[in-house]
Amino acid sequence: MLELGLRRLARPATSRRLALALLGALALSVTGTASMLQAADPKLRVVATLPDLFILTRAVAGDLATVDLIARFGQNPHDMEVRPSQILMVRRADVLVRNGLEEDAWIDVMVHGAANPRMLRGSPNVVEASQGIEVLKVLTGRVDRSMGDVHPLGSPHYTLDPDNVALVTANIVAGLTRAAPEQARVLEANRQGFLEKVAEADRRWKSALAPFRGAGIVSYHDSWPYFYRAFGLVEAGVIEDRPGIPPSPQHLANLIRSMREQKVKVILHESWYPSDVTSRVAKETGAKMVVVAQSPGALKGTEDYIAHLDHLVSAIAAALK
Repeated sequence: MLELGLRRLARPATSRRLALALLGALALSVTGTASMLQAADPKLRVVATLPDLFILTRAVAGDLATVDLIARFGQNPHDMEVRPSQILMVRRADVLVRNGLEEDAWIDVMVHGAANPRMLRGSPNVVEASQGIEVLKVLTGRVDRSMGDVHPLGSPHYTLDPDNVALVTANIVAGLTRAAPEQARVLEANRQGFLEKVAEADRRWKSALAPFRGAGIVSYHDSWPYFYRAFGLVEAGVIEDRPGIPPSPQHLANLIRSMREQKVKVILHESWYPSDVTSRVAKETGAKMVVVAQSPGALKGTEDYIAHLDHLVSAIAAALK
């Protein structure tokens, strides 16, 4: 009887010891998992100033980084208003990708407000995407605000030439690699895969516009020199005589006369500008006004580089026919 009673008393103690052992193992497991999560490197936080830089950064970063955009899709970068949410975005960033030719000069105000020294010009965490680009339309001589929204360092719309994408993405990969050296191999692999897709699409774009090489085109804003060069088109005039300022009557009269003489068929009108002046010039000359987005994402379905150029090329080729 005594032996049986001792056995019965021992069973709860054994169960308690087993339960305590299981709880201890579970606690160790949870602690180990938490330590692993803490040890894992968090994703890079990258901020791109403009939509074209955003989509190119996202293409090479893949799943290795979170990429945020400062300017909204379809927003004229000259109309940027600094918001607290943008300053917070810059404050939290590890890498900043900027245009380099002052299309996004407002980012300096945000960097100052964010008090993030890694985002200052000259920092290894700042990517000047234009490095190595053959810059077109560099201004010389005196430049002041009376000339409008000019770009003294040259035209900042270099991503509209597919040949420039290799340089721009190389600059982006170099910047991301400086921040995360261990990811260099994957970043470059992502870049090469993306460039192969762009090269394949570029053959299609060049074929579509080949019949129109040498055709003169007028635009509302001076956005297209790199695009013209890439596809063998010719700038036949710009409706704005000073960027961001309505054109003078004399300028319009001279432009209309020139367009008639050159038999210009197409006017490119960037989607964020009022269209009344362009419509009048088109009516006076018989040219077709083609409303296009100068940057990706302004139109639904153009939120990546290839889709954006697909839309531009098809719209322009159709108008030139």
